[in-house]
Amino acid sequence: QTDPTVSLEIKKAIAQSGNIPATGNKERLAAAATVRAAYQACILIANQRPQQSINALSKEILTFKCDVEAGLSVQSVSSFPSSYHVILDKGRYPVYLLVQNVIEKTKARELVPVLVKIVETMLFCIDVEQFKTRTLGELIPSLTKNPLIDYCPTTQQVAVGSVEGLVHVFDIRNGKCTPLHCHSAPTSAVTFSANGRALVTFSDSEGKVSIWQSSAGLLSLMSLGPLKLSRTVEALPPLKNGSRNAIFKWEAPKLVSLYTVDGTKKSFGL
Repeated sequence: QTDPTVSLEIKKAIAQSGNIPATGNKERLAAAATVRAAYQACILIANQRPQQSINALSKEILTFKCDVEAGLSVQSVSSFPSSYHVILDKGRYPVYLLVQNVIEKTKARELVPVLVKIVETMLFCIDVEQFKTRTLGELIPSLTKNPLIDYCPTTQQVAVGSVEGLVHVFDIRNGKCTPLHCHSAPTSAVTFSANGRALVTFSDSEGKVSIWQSSAGLLSLMSLGPLKLSRTVEALPPLKNGSRNAIFKWEAPKLVSLYTVDGTKKSFGL
């Protein structure tokens, strides 16, 4: 749930950081102090209420995207201060740093309910061109060891598991997100094959592995069709409480193994 108070405070703080005068040394010094104060206010709010803050940022970014798709200019938007709209449009790096700070200061399990929104916000802040020369691990290092997130550099797609059992697949090239109904319980781990033509997911609560595959497009291997459910496999006994800390590892191009913290290994062929 988005807390209206948190949303308003973050909005005001970031919007205030956009009020930088074009000229005047004294004005610039004062503006710099305002920016620092506004940013520190955002950090304090986000660290105290991380989930609500992520929800608030995600909501405002969604509003921004809708306004852009509707052809509204920054000046014509009246749903929130235009200076805040400018920050989302031109100054995304401070938002990136804010979310990065939340990730580093908050326990990983507390962020699981908003993990999809975290990734969505970070991808909004990062220039798509950077993915041509840098990996997701270099751009968002704090998320790379999370078994609920995987990135395929071949197709430039990011998969993010959720507590609802959905796996959201973000296509960095076109900005679209496709939710896949992988499980009826929280997702525990996800992995792409090296060529991006397969996505494998696991749910501890179900004990099942879900295998999704895509056929190559007509023009090239880089043009893939949509991922479709190939099969669901009973992998391990359903776990009602706790976590096996399961991770996937590709043993071969068409062979993936699921490893758990107790040493169990289950392998699945495509």
